[in-house]
Amino acid sequence: MTTETNIEVINNGEYNELLQQAVAVLEQSRTAIARSIVTNITNSHWEIGKLLHERKLDSKHGAGVVKRLSADLKLRYPSMGLSTRQLWNMKKFYLRFYQADTKLLRSVALLPWRQTLMLMTNEKIKNDDNAILYYSEINLPYQLLSLF
Repeated sequence: MTTETNIEVINNGEYNELLQQAVAVLEQSRTAIARSIVTNITNSHWEIGKLLHERKLDSKHGAGVVKRLSADLKLRYPSMGLSTRQLWNMKKFYLRFYQADTKLLRSVALLPWRQTLMLMTNEKIKNDDNAILYYSEINLPYQLLSLF
């Protein structure tokens, strides 16, 4: 079997254009992947928060149930950060945004969980939908790119 190399020579300008196009394709893919991951994590947090709300679990009457749920989930998914505190945060997340404006909900849904928690706990803005929308929109591109 003969190996034949057929290398086409292109000038630097053409190569740089090719490189820029390839980088653009990869950056678009990375951003799409990051959005998909964040959206799916947010959806799971939303659904768990909704479950806790629908079961009428609160820190007084449902603490034991949530503690047990956390322990069982951590056994099954040890690296997912499913502490009792995080489960309560998921319920707070659901309660904070389930009646929110669609634009706000979509914007928050694209944020990494840590960022969402920061917005929900900041005393100055936690009840201000416009402020949360503003901060979530200006931080979104940076937060998505920092995932990779």
